Amino acid sequence: MIDKSTGHITIEKVLIKPNDLESDIASFKLGQTRDKQDMQNGWTWLTEKNISSDNKFFIFTFAFFDKKLKAIDITLQDKKFDLTQGWDSWSEEKELKTLKQLKTWLKKELGTQESFEWGTALAVYDAKGGASVIKVKYKN
Repeated sequence: MIDKSTGHITIEKVLIKPNDLESDIASFKLGQTRDKQDMQNGWTWLTEKNISSDNKFFIFTFAFFDKKLKAIDITLQDKKFDLTQGWDSWSEEKELKTLKQLKTWLKKELGTQESFEWGTALAVYDAKGGASVIKVKYKN
């Protein structure tokens, strides 16, 4: 899914690259649902939920600056995400377990390396936001 040498991401037959245009990625209609947030400062976030690929389900949040792809947050699990689930089911223990799973998946994709010529990729737990994600950030 993540090409170690380029940072390109392949979802089924769709290729996503740094600086891809927001309109191009939106046209792929990858997920079951889509949310878009325009931050009114040049940044736009496009979230695609329940993308099915490689026998897993993903949530991708694409970050665009001036309509060009600059970063992606990724989370995944073995079954579809319950999109009706609220914060009532959240726990730090679950998020730390998710973090461990994300690190394992990312290690299979890229090994132990986190920095590349094209940018960085690492699994993190954001205590303030209450979520574990894989953060892919592109240079340029």
